[in-house]
Amino acid sequence: MTDAGLKNLLGFLLRNRETAVSLLENFVPEDVERGILAIPEDMLNQDIKMLIMDKAGPYLNDYELYFLQGAIIVDLDGNARQLGRLKAKYMLTITQFDFHDSTHQIRLSYQEDVKSEGNFVQSMALKAAGLKGSYLQTAAEMMKLEFMEVEKDSIVISLDRLEIAKKIPSELNISYVSSEDGILKFKFHI
Repeated sequence: MTDAGLKNLLGFLLRNRETAVSLLENFVPEDVERGILAIPEDMLNQDIKMLIMDKAGPYLNDYELYFLQGAIIVDLDGNARQLGRLKAKYMLTITQFDFHDSTHQIRLSYQEDVKSEGNFVQSMALKAAGLKGSYLQTAAEMMKLEFMEVEKDSIVISLDRLEIAKKIPSELNISYVSSEDGILKFKFHI
């Protein structure tokens, strides 16, 4: 990391010290010293939940994430406008994790279970929407997210298509380690 990059990082942390301290309390110093970033599910389900909920807008009522047995489980309670309230459960498995140099891409396989909580008409409309492919595919097409490609049972997320990728130091290398016992682990090297 360059001197300017370190100064910018420290300035950001100082301007957001309360949030930073709250988030840092989730990490074990010895893990970080060994280059392990262990993210507990509580951090995403409690500590930064309101930040995520604010970004999701009116489409998401609630969510829970679980890290177990090599998978990431996502429980969603959402609103899909005309389709009404939905309950969706996704089991995601990281199949490829490239985060080095100028490549920042994640490939996941997924299984989904989506149910309507709305009336009969909304339930039938949801079933019709699922005839084209997976519900996640349909949602991704509607949202037109340029950084995400969704196929029938896989997702490719290319962070390089986002502006924030320009701020990622090219020296930062991250590799996926595991998802188990409530902890998502990565190994990092700068």
